[in-house]
Amino acid sequence: MSWRHPRAVALLLAVTLLPTIRLLAESPETGETRQPRFVTKSLQGQVVWLAEALSRLHGIKTVPEAADRILALETADGQLHPLVEDIRGRAFRRDERLRKMQVELLVRQFQGSPMVQIVQVFELAEDAKYEIDYWCEICSIAMFELKECECCQGPIEFRRRVAPAN
Repeated sequence: MSWRHPRAVALLLAVTLLPTIRLLAESPETGETRQPRFVTKSLQGQVVWLAEALSRLHGIKTVPEAADRILALETADGQLHPLVEDIRGRAFRRDERLRKMQVELLVRQFQGSPMVQIVQVFELAEDAKYEIDYWCEICSIAMFELKECECCQGPIEFRRRVAPAN
């Protein structure tokens, strides 16, 4: 086959792979389509240390070494949503400013897990809703936690941009 006809190659790949893609989306036991592995939702509140919140809200005492182990989003009604500490979650550990603000987090919650994974961070300020990240002025790239730039190893800055209206 000649690679001079990219549309023909793309069509052939699509026709060949479609049955495989369908099989991956079906349950092997029943042939039914699988449910999504996670739901995406928006949560509002303040990110806190879970141990402190458990003590304050429920009188649960933890061991001293648990004090700064797990971060959670505390909603206005006192619900606690433990955070997965990936790059976006770790931002709340590394930058204390984030733990002092009211936030809206776009999160994924996976089936069977109480943990939520942060997809996007917004500050809910009195004057506006801001998208939060970090910016390297030299490289013009965004990052999601406070650290040296991944490209030039230089300093980055905290960035707040007015979030687009939904």
